[in-house]
Amino acid sequence: MLFRCRTVDNMGEVRTMVIPVFLPHAGCTARCIYCHQGYITGIDEKSLRERIDRVLGGRAEPCEVGLFGGNIFGVEPYDLERLFSYFIPYHGIIQGFRLSTKPVPLRDDTVDILKRNGVRLIELGIPTFNDAILAALNRAHTANDLFRAFDRLGGEKFRLALQFMVGLPGETMGDIEETVENMVRLRPEYIRIYPLVVLRNTPLYRLYEMGEFTPITFDEALERAALIYRKARQEGIDVVNVGLTDNEMVREMVAGGFYHPAFGSLVQSRVFRNALRSALGKIEDPQEATVVLHRNDIPLLVGYRRENLRFFGSLGINLSWDPSGAERGSFEVISGNERVKGRMIERGE
Repeated sequence: MLFRCRTVDNMGEVRTMVIPVFLPHAGCTARCIYCHQGYITGIDEKSLRERIDRVLGGRAEPCEVGLFGGNIFGVEPYDLERLFSYFIPYHGIIQGFRLSTKPVPLRDDTVDILKRNGVRLIELGIPTFNDAILAALNRAHTANDLFRAFDRLGGEKFRLALQFMVGLPGETMGDIEETVENMVRLRPEYIRIYPLVVLRNTPLYRLYEMGEFTPITFDEALERAALIYRKARQEGIDVVNVGLTDNEMVREMVAGGFYHPAFGSLVQSRVFRNALRSALGKIEDPQEATVVLHRNDIPLLVGYRRENLRFFGSLGINLSWDPSGAERGSFEVISGNERVKGRMIERGE
């Protein structure tokens, strides 16, 4: 799977393709309760070399390599040096590295190795900023560990991103609001939002089976993810992924939680629905309303399997649409003689 095509954007900047190399559980010394595999603390040289050769062999176009999965900071420095040595034959095309990791353990020699080997961007996983939930998840770090890592790595001129989760055991909307507050304060280059999925053969699955963990509703999970998504976009923070890909999980292992192959689209549709509901609230008794919007936003209005239309119908509002809008994310609601403009992401809230 390729994460980014090498294209020219509207500013004329060439964006380099990111080639992922997955390192499942490398550097993990503890197993998060939602993780469905055993953990590995070393690096299997033979299989890793084969994976690298498979994705990079024969390539001529410049690319960036993403090291994803596991906990790079937990890899011993000697093994980390060895890991980067496997990419030496491809230095002619590799323009840099990015990686994902827990925020601990952050060692000076690890930071030095990453800088010397061209790591440009680091994604730090922080499911929540609630230390009690982090402990229950067996994450083996605290929120303050994240803050310290973010400050240290930022001071070393690494570009930084954050990964969040929604629907965790014991999580409240207050925890989501705290996540939003810290995201705005830290201002990462981008974020990812993952929903909690209960996978078979995990400690979380055992809690789920015994009735000690009952997930929130799917609708509530969407609302929580939508809040993070909307605020990030409003603050100019990119959201590069919402939901889990098939590379990150095995569908047959799903026993509960919030997996949906179109989770990201559902979240965007929920953000649009909430914005439209706010606009409709400014109209007195809008039993019939037409939404003027960009044609590409029609799926966001209609919703998955027409869910949004049914939602507004339950409120006594019959919606139609006019795809003559000029700007994506903007819309106008017309009901009788009243007209109200709105945006999916309001600016300057």
